[in-house]
Amino acid sequence: MELTLQANKSSIFIKNYENKCFYIGDRRYEHNIIIANNKISKWNIPNIHKLKIDDFHNILESGPEIIIIGTGVEPILPKTEISRIVHDRNIGIEFMKTESACKTFNLLISEERNVAAALLS
Repeated sequence: MELTLQANKSSIFIKNYENKCFYIGDRRYEHNIIIANNKISKWNIPNIHKLKIDDFHNILESGPEIIIIGTGVEPILPKTEISRIVHDRNIGIEFMKTESACKTFNLLISEERNVAAALLS
C-alpha cells in the first residue's frame, strides 16, 4: 500500500521550538512572532502580563476562526476583557504555554482551519 502525505494549504508549519527559537521552513526566529494569513511577523509586546486588546489588532484584522496565544514557559491568563472582545467577534481564543501552542497551531493547520497564532519566544 502506498502512503502519501496530504499537503497543507498553509505554507507555514512550525518544525521546532526550543531555546526560545522558532524553526519554520528554513528560517529561525529568535523573537516573538505572529502567524496570520500565511505570513510571519514580529510581535512587539512590552509585557505578556500586561496584554491589552490593542496587542491583537493585526491578528483580529486577519479574520481567523481561532487565535492561539503562546505565553512562554508559563501559562498566563489574560484580562477577561480580551477574551470577551475576541469572542464578541465570533473568534475563539486559547492561551497556553508556547510549546503547546506550537503543537496546537500545527494540528489546526493540518485540519485546514483558519488559525492565527501569537507566540512568545
